[in-house]
Amino acid sequence: MEDAARGLVRKICTGPHQKSVKIKWQVSSELSGSLSDSLKKLFISQLSACGIASDDNAEFPVLNITMRETPSELVIVANLVDSASSRQIRMTEIPRDTVSVPNLSSGSPRLQKKLLWQQARPLESAMEWNGLSTQEHLLFLVTQGSLVRLRSANEVWTQVDSVELPKADQPSRLGGVGSTFMYGKPEPEAKLELLISQGAAPINRQLCEFDPEGRLSLVCNDSHLGGKQLRISSECGGAPSWSLWTDTSDFARRDHIFYGSPEVAEAALTADETALNSVEMPGPVFDISTTVDFKAAIAVVRNIATGNYEVYRIALACAN
Repeated sequence: MEDAARGLVRKICTGPHQKSVKIKWQVSSELSGSLSDSLKKLFISQLSACGIASDDNAEFPVLNITMRETPSELVIVANLVDSASSRQIRMTEIPRDTVSVPNLSSGSPRLQKKLLWQQARPLESAMEWNGLSTQEHLLFLVTQGSLVRLRSANEVWTQVDSVELPKADQPSRLGGVGSTFMYGKPEPEAKLELLISQGAAPINRQLCEFDPEGRLSLVCNDSHLGGKQLRISSECGGAPSWSLWTDTSDFARRDHIFYGSPEVAEAALTADETALNSVEMPGPVFDISTTVDFKAAIAVVRNIATGNYEVYRIALACAN
């Protein structure tokens, strides 16, 4: 832990920095015991040695130190924010088997994937729906300009009906242009929403609402919504919800879907993501949406081995 703290300080000191910072320690209760007072003092003294003093009365810059647990490592993230909201993010990893942390639970939850559907025709987005009143298990697909509804009986999907979508351009990766499911209204209204883009500009977007269990029809209005924020809930103890994101490799490589705290999610944009909790998908992820209850995510992937478009349910499974 001390070696990791020194290494993280070296990464901070090699970048642009001011003479003093306000340090905030943001560590989960499960890991609070690992960030002892002696380790904090060591971290502060190492910063001082390279010319950065700790000032609790300063407003900016703020140095946020977070610690998260993965199945194989502890990840410590340093997020330096100045008054102009610009950020410098550094992180370091510690193998779990080299450190003893008494407060750790049996392990962090892990992402699991389950294949729901596959087809040769292109898919833009998908959403799973479990009706609380009707007990219907439905799957909605956006494919070739149509919204298609499927019903599951003994885990066999059968198409029920479909409706044509407002005209949109070809989709890009992860909801840039095309269609993507947004957060719907929970019961009793029981509505789902679909954001349809006809170009990259927000003025060309329509937000369409529909009843997942009633007659399949769309009510659409112009929308200025931007990207969606993804989170997934956990019943495993610790954090009640996590940020969810995917990397964006080229179309010939397999993507990963990751989860973590918002700080770790932001740090992952500039750091090696392999140290984070993730599940590997069989190809590039075209779209990902969380279900209305946030208990799962539905990902559309193009399998690079078969060429098929596949729909996966992504959920958190408790480590124990």
